[in-house]
Parts: sequence; structure tokens; C-alpha cells
Amino acid sequence: MKNFIYGINPALEALKASGRRCQKIVVEQGKTSPRLNSLQELARSRGVKIETLSKAAFQKQFSAYPHQGAIAYLSPKELLGLGELIDSALKAEPRPALALLDGVLDPGNLGAIIRSAWVLGVRGIILPKNRAAPLNETVAKCSAGAVEHLPACLVANASQAIETLKQAGFWVVGLDAEAEQSCDSLKFDFPSVLLIGGEEKGIRPLLKKSCDFSASIPMQGELGSLNVSAAAAIMFYEVMRQKK
Repeated sequence: MKNFIYGINPALEALKASGRRCQKIVVEQGKTSPRLNSLQELARSRGVKIETLSKAAFQKQFSAYPHQGAIAYLSPKELLGLGELIDSALKAEPRPALALLDGVLDPGNLGAIIRSAWVLGVRGIILPKNRAAPLNETVAKCSAGAVEHLPACLVANASQAIETLKQAGFWVVGLDAEAEQSCDSLKFDFPSVLLIGGEEKGIRPLLKKSCDFSASIPMQGELGSLNVSAAAAIMFYEVMRQKK
């Protein structure tokens, strides 16, 4: 991730999170709103420097971003090792869900998935080092700041990661549009890894073979498919619903 994120809500969530240090907040001179005021008040309470730039200077540096008049400069996001993520999830609850993404390359989709995962009770996200969008400032914006809170792990080999997760007691459920079993008929009474494939190719065949279950989303209409972030949110919700 770059050393800054943009947007008021991502900056607010970054300040609230404990995993990253905020060096400074930069705001556009003349911009004002209750939320921007709240950001500055929180920054002052945390001892974070606030820098004000003229509109011309601010736009010169940040016009490429939908910034809402606020930029936060941060230390890098802390990533967990796979073992740490597993331990954290199992300590949190007896039947945690983790998300493993295989080839989600669009930062907007990744950010939306992270946002859904955080609000729907997923305990962490596992990303392959070479087959995933980077955790950059766009992901931070599209996650509405959830990237600051959701534990994340990068793995060099997804197949090996799945074996490690299975040894720790997790069952792997692949989200597959062609699966005969629907996600609402599958009983999530076990620690689960929700395997979600990329935008175009879905889950790679090698990883499909590693799944303990495959589940589809029941749909109507002629379109026949969902955006990967929307599909992931439905799966996350189903797991959360069954825990109630």
C-alpha cells in the first residue's frame, strides 16, 4: 500500500485502528463538513499532525483521487502470518470463517469484499502474493476503511495454505456457480475457509480439487451471474446467519 490513503472515512478508520501509525493528515483549505471536522478532532486527540494545503496545491498533488478533501499518511498495514491468523480466528470463536481469494485482481472488488467480510463477521482474509490486487489506497477507499480492521495474510502458495488450514481443523468451501448444492443448504457447523475465485476464471482447477464442499448461490433471472464482491457478500452473510 502507498504511504497515504484518501477519503474521510478511510482516514477516520485508520486513526481508530491500532495496527497502523498515522504520521499526518492533510486537508484541503476551505473544505468543511461535520465528518471532516470529526476527522481533524480525532487527529488532534491522537497527537497527529494536521497539514492544510491551499486548494490549488492540494489538487495538484491529489486530483487523481476522490479524496473528499482529506489524505492520511500512514505506516504500512501490519500483515499476519498464516499461523497467527489461524490462532486469532480460533481464539475469537469455535467456528470462525476465513476468506481465501484466488485471483481477485480488481482493487475495487477486493475493497468491497474486505468491507463485506468485516461487517459480516469473517475473521480474516488470505491473499496470494502473486494472484491478487495489492492492498493499496484504492482498496482502502473501496473498503470504506474496513481494510484497517480486518486481519490479512499474504501466502506464497495457496494450495499449501489450504493444507495448513485443513490441518488446523478448517473445512474449505468453494464458491462455484456450477455447484449443485446451494450455500443456504450447506450447514456451516465447522471452522470454514470460504474460497472465492477471480473475476473471470473463478477458482483454479487445482484449488477446486482441494475443496471439501462446493456451493452455489441460488439465483433467478436471465443474467446468470453476480459480481464477485456481491457473491462473496452473500456467502459471508449466509455463514453469519447460521450462527445466530
